[in-house]
Amino acid sequence: MTEMDNHLQLLEQIAVSIQQLVRLTRVMSYPTVKQLLETALDTEEKKLVYHSLDGTRSVVDIQELTDVNARYISEWGQEWEKLGIVEPSRASRIRGRRQKSFDLFMFGIPVPEVGIGNLEDDSE
Repeated sequence: MTEMDNHLQLLEQIAVSIQQLVRLTRVMSYPTVKQLLETALDTEEKKLVYHSLDGTRSVVDIQELTDVNARYISEWGQEWEKLGIVEPSRASRIRGRRQKSFDLFMFGIPVPEVGIGNLEDDSE
């Protein structure tokens, strides 16, 4: 076995270990994240706004989709970013765009039907 083979084998072992840690972390953090989401998203409007944060939409776009005042969208986004349930966009280079860190459906949190037709591209 060459040195390169040894390195590849070691990298594969590290990758498996990391995958196991990710699974364990997901299982252990599920109840905490679910509770955090349910507490922070305590209205239908907040759930809808959170769900629409895909990282590409502007505050104005989200306002048009949800009929929620842009000021609230911005304030909630800042609050959620501090909580860690929203992060700066990875999908856009435009500063200030945010995206949700978690999919509400994964935590059994229903998204309100109001305006949901406008958000159909989120499920892709």
